[in-house]
Amino acid sequence: MEKVPVRESAFSSSNGSSPLAHWAAGSQDIDSPGLRVALPVALAAICLVGFAGNGLVAAVLIRGARRGKSSLINSLILNVSLADLLLVSVCGPLRAAALATPAWTLGWFVCKSADCFLHSCLAAKSLTAAALAKACFMYVSRQPCKAVQVQQRRVAALLLSIWALALALPLPQWPAASLLRGQGGRLLCVSQRPGRPASFLGLFARLYPALVYCAPLLAAFLYHWRALRCCSRQLRSQARGRRLTLMLLASSLAFAALCAPEWVVWLWARLWGPPPPPAALALLSQLLLFSLSSAQPLIFVALSEEFKEGFLGLCKRLVVAQPQAPEAPPPSQRRQSCTQGAVPASPPARHEKSVQVPELEPAPAKLESPASKTANLVLTDMEQFWHDRQNAPATAQEDPIPWEHQDQLEVSACPEASAKM
Repeated sequence: MEKVPVRESAFSSSNGSSPLAHWAAGSQDIDSPGLRVALPVALAAICLVGFAGNGLVAAVLIRGARRGKSSLINSLILNVSLADLLLVSVCGPLRAAALATPAWTLGWFVCKSADCFLHSCLAAKSLTAAALAKACFMYVSRQPCKAVQVQQRRVAALLLSIWALALALPLPQWPAASLLRGQGGRLLCVSQRPGRPASFLGLFARLYPALVYCAPLLAAFLYHWRALRCCSRQLRSQARGRRLTLMLLASSLAFAALCAPEWVVWLWARLWGPPPPPAALALLSQLLLFSLSSAQPLIFVALSEEFKEGFLGLCKRLVVAQPQAPEAPPPSQRRQSCTQGAVPASPPARHEKSVQVPELEPAPAKLESPASKTANLVLTDMEQFWHDRQNAPATAQEDPIPWEHQDQLEVSACPEASAKM
């Protein structure tokens, strides 16, 4: 296996004694220019996938809450997704920027707060995992399985207490982080090692992993084991509860496995060194830590039918909301339209108006009734017909009504007969 080209560095106190500091805020002294490009790109890709997955999970849960499907379990899963969104949107870009440059360029505040905020999100996830396991056990132990309905105020109080505790526990790491001037005048973000075991930082380094990692996960696994026992007693009626328990158990196992290297590096740097932890192990722990945010949405979709249906419904809604181009007509309709286009178009319809028919003889002056006015209303074609008939009488062959002119024809024929005689 090829060795990773990383140079280990030691930091000394002002009087040049034994090393008292280690790397902080995700920065590492990497010698290879290729790794300084590849690692931030890989971390950015992991964060993008995690942001998309957790965003979809949060959208499905919020959509279900608007439809009246809110519960304690859904609220806690939403809290896990929000913690993952903070990890991949805030902590991930900061770590990528720290790995991309050999010197620290993000400032004093980011150096002190980066590790605190990262561990706050991890603590919130671990505490929420324990609360989820207990809520799952409460859901499974009911006969039949019913969603654990809790008042919204209590849910909000639970979530606020989780975040308050998660933000308070990592605070002792704040004064330990600082900026130091390294070789060549570069600024480095480092954290001081705890001194004596009896000091505050020494006690904190030993108790903090147990409080935010070991104890919540042990409680979560205990509740999952009890929930699985309840499901095994009544297998038919507890099918849904069993699927929920397996999903949350898989999520807790993924959290424990992918966060373990980060805690190994954390303890090594503070309690087991010098020498400091290998830089390759530190970089691998960061990649695994952020890949957890991408893995948990996949676990939810793979092991939960509700999330599958929610994802499909959300995707259908997004597709319907987008404007669609008109579909091309089938070949048969296209041929029919071409055939109809070859037929000459009919002349436009002639708008006809109503007119009064002129009277041939003066009628006696009298009031006309509405019925008589309606009877005298004829079309323009009829008016033209009467006008031509009055001005240019037709011949006998062309006369359409010869019986009306029969007397005139007989009178005109008589003089001709007398002249021949």
